[in-house]
Amino acid sequence: MRPQLLVCSIVFAPLFACGEPTGETQGTAATTSDDTSGSDATTTTGNNSTTDTSTTEGPLPDMPKGDGNQCSLILQDCNDGEKCVPWNENGGIFPDGVKCVPEPANADAIGSECAVLNGFGNGEDSCQKGSICLDLDDDGAATCVEFCSGSLDNPFCMDEDYKCVPLFEPEVPLCFRKCDPLVQNCGESEGCFMDALTIGSEGFVCMPLVENTSEGQGDYGELCIAASNCKPGFSCIWPENVPDCPYIYCCTPWCNTQNGDDDCTPFDSQLNCIPWYEPGQETPGFENVGICGIIP
Repeated sequence: MRPQLLVCSIVFAPLFACGEPTGETQGTAATTSDDTSGSDATTTTGNNSTTDTSTTEGPLPDMPKGDGNQCSLILQDCNDGEKCVPWNENGGIFPDGVKCVPEPANADAIGSECAVLNGFGNGEDSCQKGSICLDLDDDGAATCVEFCSGSLDNPFCMDEDYKCVPLFEPEVPLCFRKCDPLVQNCGESEGCFMDALTIGSEGFVCMPLVENTSEGQGDYGELCIAASNCKPGFSCIWPENVPDCPYIYCCTPWCNTQNGDDDCTPFDSQLNCIPWYEPGQETPGFENVGICGIIP
């Protein structure tokens, strides 16, 4: 049994947030769903169940019922000329409902640069139907990200190079491109982060960076509030796993276990390269992935 590391989640509850440390390895939070698999290339795993919508007939709502729950993000069942978007009913930033809004003229295509209107939580943006402008920190640097296909019980991405990952709570199912954390083969303003809220998560996806105002912009030992708040090649973990971390969470680099501790010790001689997976449970292609840390 390898030593366990307390790792911050990649998904905010409600946004890419880290939860409160419990003294044990963190599992998935309520933003993930049980056995949410589509094709082999798009499986998403988790430990908690989503809101029960089995008593409703017809399309399953993507959010709990409320004034803002008018449509399905996956089915995009609004009227012609409209699109279904997540939004915050009370004017906040984190989505807690869904609604139909006019689809913009000359809408930005999936993968294109985009703009949000009146803040991220408002729900309106320049993206085409079936996607969202994922400008998490309202800095004006974002692209249109496609919602997952299928159903809330079985979401998947049509492109096998992408994986369906639920963000926020209640969840918003989005497709992100798969990647390698040791290579960091993502686009500009993105980083390669784990695809679920647990150490040993099945794989890794390209996520938009949340701006870090520290001197090194999310370098080793700097404050972070989310996994994607660290610079590419780093992840956000509990302070007790980073030597002399004075913050609620700190950034630390990924490492290649084949190199022993050599990828970690240049940052701090106390660091070890801790295998990401339990022996025998490695995802093919990621057998050598580790995270630099210490076990208190």
